[in-house]
Amino acid sequence: MKTKRLLFSVIAMALVSFVARAQESNLQAIPIKYVNYDICDIYGMMQQRNGDIITDLRLAQIDGSSVIPLGHLLYKLSPATLQFTDSLLLADTDDPIYFFAKDPQGEGNIRTNIEPDGDGNTLLRISHFSDDGLNVIEEDDVVVPLCEGEAFEYLFSDMIDCQGNLILKYYKETYPDIYEGHIARYALDGTLLYENTIPESQNFINTMEVFKESPLEYCQWKKSDNGFLNFYVLDSTFQTKNTYIVNKMLYEDTPNDIQEYFEFASSYSTFVIPDGEDVLVAARYVRQDHGNLEDFGIAAARYELRTMQRKALVQFNDYLGMNADADCFGFKKMQDGTVYLLYREVGMPVKYWMTVVKMDGDLNVIWKRYCETPEGMTTICPYSTDATIMLDDGEGVETGFVIAGGSFDEVTYDGGVFYGILTHDGVTAVAEGGIEIRPYMFYPNPTQDQLHLQYSPDVQPKQIELYDLQGRLVRSQGNTFETFDLGPLPAGTYTLRVTMDDGQVFSDKVVKE
Repeated sequence: MKTKRLLFSVIAMALVSFVARAQESNLQAIPIKYVNYDICDIYGMMQQRNGDIITDLRLAQIDGSSVIPLGHLLYKLSPATLQFTDSLLLADTDDPIYFFAKDPQGEGNIRTNIEPDGDGNTLLRISHFSDDGLNVIEEDDVVVPLCEGEAFEYLFSDMIDCQGNLILKYYKETYPDIYEGHIARYALDGTLLYENTIPESQNFINTMEVFKESPLEYCQWKKSDNGFLNFYVLDSTFQTKNTYIVNKMLYEDTPNDIQEYFEFASSYSTFVIPDGEDVLVAARYVRQDHGNLEDFGIAAARYELRTMQRKALVQFNDYLGMNADADCFGFKKMQDGTVYLLYREVGMPVKYWMTVVKMDGDLNVIWKRYCETPEGMTTICPYSTDATIMLDDGEGVETGFVIAGGSFDEVTYDGGVFYGILTHDGVTAVAEGGIEIRPYMFYPNPTQDQLHLQYSPDVQPKQIELYDLQGRLVRSQGNTFETFDLGPLPAGTYTLRVTMDDGQVFSDKVVKE
């Protein structure tokens, strides 16, 4: 026990030292490293009424393929400066899942999780904390029995509905290694309002939203065994009212030797937004040529819910060619009807990009912004990314987009977190820092000859220039902007400068092999 307390004391001291250093500068790429301990997952992100952003990270010891959870690191930062404002280490080897939301009954925020009671049963804990600090006063916590026996939460499944109640999903162990899905509605004072089991056909669903406010209905979705997407509408008692199936091919007129289709891999990479009589779906798609895997991309579509007739479709594949990969990480609809999409692409040679797309209600692209892996962070973890709509100072007006991503070095296992913040116009809200969010994407890098460039539809390139390390201009191009030839140049590191028609200038390092 003394050893464990000493371990967490060391981690806590490292955290205090780290936060003190982080507050000295405005960084958009924030490496986090404790002695032999790492950040391995982002579990959630929310924005408080005062504008600060809270991120929940899992702290773990990573030893090869073994991950030993140590607890949660909660921290918040100002979106205006990307400076830390507070942090809290929750040491817990049971690795709890914490849910955060604004308190619908007044000021401040709530934090919920389920935990063992010490006698083999499970409790629900509802905590409150202010916008000023992350600490809660445990004496004020609402703690009520959840169920007899051991239970586990569904990751990312909790929510506060339109009536201000907590919706909670959890597994209950009914027999050794046999678990039954449950869904419950609780008032924030701990009163159980309703509970039901989740049908086996809908089990393992970790996504849910309010479908209608009056009468109260919910919706949730799940990949079916045949690869389609089942969309369920539930009444206020969590009984299934309707089931819809999304199974449309992306292109009905695709040649016979090429197949393109949605791949509903899981709810981590598939997003569904109910929109009146329609439903919006974002997922990755797979392109196959003669049955051989060709490449991946991201697709977003609008369907009429009643008939599942497709009304709009847009595809994104900025990395063209064999073995390109893609995953969808966020899909949000704003109050004015516009839609944000966040996805990650991996090109060959391996290079990671996060892309934010803003579209109108018919899924026409308004702008795209690209965020490359921060320097020094070689890998973006598949599920360590989150996104949310930014709000203003509390009036509920949506003003932009926040990206948070976790990454680590595969050799040293140094963990880190990066942020990107965009306004609704696609402008980087914080100019300082290690991340530059661009209206274009370029690949491959390193390259032996040509660079390929993809541009957002709202910008027009004017000039592409290449400079050596001495700052001398070695190549310039002002007529063709989709490719840039480095073949005749000697191997080395260069600076690529892209100038737009509106005068914006962006610079990137390029390596010629």
